[in-house]
Amino acid sequence: MSDKYLWDRSEPADPGIQRIEHLLGEFRLSRKDAPTVRRAWIPQAMAACLLAGFALWQTTAPAPEPLPAWKADGRALATGEIVRTAGTTSMVLFADSIGRIEVSPSTELRIAESRVGRHRFDLRAGTIHALIWAPPQQFEVDTPSARAIDLGCQYTLSVGANGEGVLDVETGWVAFLHKGRESFVPAGARCLTSNASGPGTPFLRDAPERFIKAVTDFDRRPSEEALRLIVDNATTRDGLTLWHLLTRVEGAQRLAVFRRFAELVVLPSEVTPQQVLQSDAAAIDLCWNALGLESTEWWRGWRRNW
Repeated sequence: MSDKYLWDRSEPADPGIQRIEHLLGEFRLSRKDAPTVRRAWIPQAMAACLLAGFALWQTTAPAPEPLPAWKADGRALATGEIVRTAGTTSMVLFADSIGRIEVSPSTELRIAESRVGRHRFDLRAGTIHALIWAPPQQFEVDTPSARAIDLGCQYTLSVGANGEGVLDVETGWVAFLHKGRESFVPAGARCLTSNASGPGTPFLRDAPERFIKAVTDFDRRPSEEALRLIVDNATTRDGLTLWHLLTRVEGAQRLAVFRRFAELVVLPSEVTPQQVLQSDAAAIDLCWNALGLESTEWWRGWRRNW
């Protein structure tokens, strides 16, 4: 059938079309009513369209993300505000979607930045204990000698009067960095930081005292004697420390560290001393993966332009 009948009735109608016209005929407007009804219909249709559009926008438009607010004792804290505690008092800062910060006595903490996706504090002196449940990298704490970047964790961070600090990680990971020097600190590990060199070499908190002293001595004043004590006293559990040293010493010192590392950790056959001596990134990554902590793919996945 041609569709000309539907446009100008120039051809015979199809019987089916005629039946439909007959059924709908009872709804046809009379000539005298048509203009009035048409004029009344226009604003109603426009209102209906507006209502439908608004309803669609309400259901599809993303709800605005609420501005996160840190609070203490029920009071909202403003960006730039400084929290100070006296020698015998403490305070708790809380943000629903971010975490909880316990501020110890004799502490000075400044809210440097607080917005959706980024929360940065300045710890000028004293101690905080942070429990963070926000996604990794949204919470950072600056100290005079390093920045602690949360990778999903719970940790304690202290700053002394001289600006040097101590980071103790209880759960998860913290990236500790300053001027291109990085330390990756897992649960159970500690990392010291100094104004002279930034974040030090991480070590397990329960390592033997002799090993810890050798590590801290080497960080403060690198020497052949301190490095020899580290290498001689390292156990399988100290692979984290040795790996960081692989990236911080060179030449014969790096070779000595690598040989001890290879004795304590099962390395892939493709990793060779020559590759490590040449700072081959792939080989050093494989050394890290052999520790059985988290793969380099994991922590590099969270890295950004720090």
